[in-house]
Amino acid sequence: RTSPTTHIRELVVAIPRASGKMSLEIIKDRVYKNRIRVKEFFADFDKLRCGSVTEAQFCSGLSMAGFNFTAAEFARLVEAFPSMNVDKTVCYKDFCDEVNGIFTKSNLEKLPLEEVDREPSNLIDSLRFSLKPSKPVAGEEAVNALLQFLSNDCKIRRISVKPFFDDACGNQNSPMRANHVTPVQFHQVLKNHVARNLGEKDVNLLIDKFKDKGMVNYVAFAARVDPKEEVYHPYLLATIKFPEEQEQEQMTA
Repeated sequence: RTSPTTHIRELVVAIPRASGKMSLEIIKDRVYKNRIRVKEFFADFDKLRCGSVTEAQFCSGLSMAGFNFTAAEFARLVEAFPSMNVDKTVCYKDFCDEVNGIFTKSNLEKLPLEEVDREPSNLIDSLRFSLKPSKPVAGEEAVNALLQFLSNDCKIRRISVKPFFDDACGNQNSPMRANHVTPVQFHQVLKNHVARNLGEKDVNLLIDKFKDKGMVNYVAFAARVDPKEEVYHPYLLATIKFPEEQEQEQMTA
C-alpha cells in the first residue's frame, strides 16, 4: 500500500506541464475575489514556523481552504514549490507569497518607494457595479414599471433590500460570488422579504434583467430599488427661516 505522498510523486511524470500553472491561476482568482487567507490553513501543520510542510499536509491545507483539485493538479503544485527541508518537502511560504502577490507586493514596509501594480483587470468584472446590465431584456417598459413600484413600496415601508441579499450572498453553502446570488436565492429573498405578493412572471422578469453569467447582480437591483439618501448640505439650514424669525422680520420692517 503506497502512501499519499508516494502516490503524488508517481503522478507527476504523467501530468501535462501546464496544469500546475492553471491551478495556480484558479487559486489566485478565488483568493482575490473571496479574500481567502491561505496561510492560515497551513499554520497548524507548521508548529515550528519553518515555512514548510509535507506533501500530504499541503494538499490537506488547500482542501480545507476550498480548493478541491484532482491528484494530478495537486502534484504539479507540490512540484512548483519545493523545500530544502528533507522531511517537509513543500515550501508553503513561497506558495502563499506567490498567491498573495495578487493583492500587492510583499515587504513594502522595507521599500516604501516601490511601485505597486494596479488591481488585476483580468480577475475583476468591470461591470460588477453596473446599475444597468448591458443585456437588453424583453418587456423593458414592464421591468422599469415593476422596479418603480418596488422602489415606492420600499420607500413607504422604509426598508432596504440590499441587507437581505447580503445575508444570502454570504451563505457558506452558496457560490459566494461578490455582489451576486443564485436565481433561487434571489427568488427566495424577493418573495420572503421584499414583495411577497409578486407573481412568478414578474420575478422571472427581474431575474432576466439582472442576470449575469448564471447569477443575479443583486447590487444593481438594490441600486434601482432602495430609497435614495438625501444629500446633506451643511449650510442649507442657515438659509431656512423659521416662522418666528419671519414674524420678527415683519415686525421690524
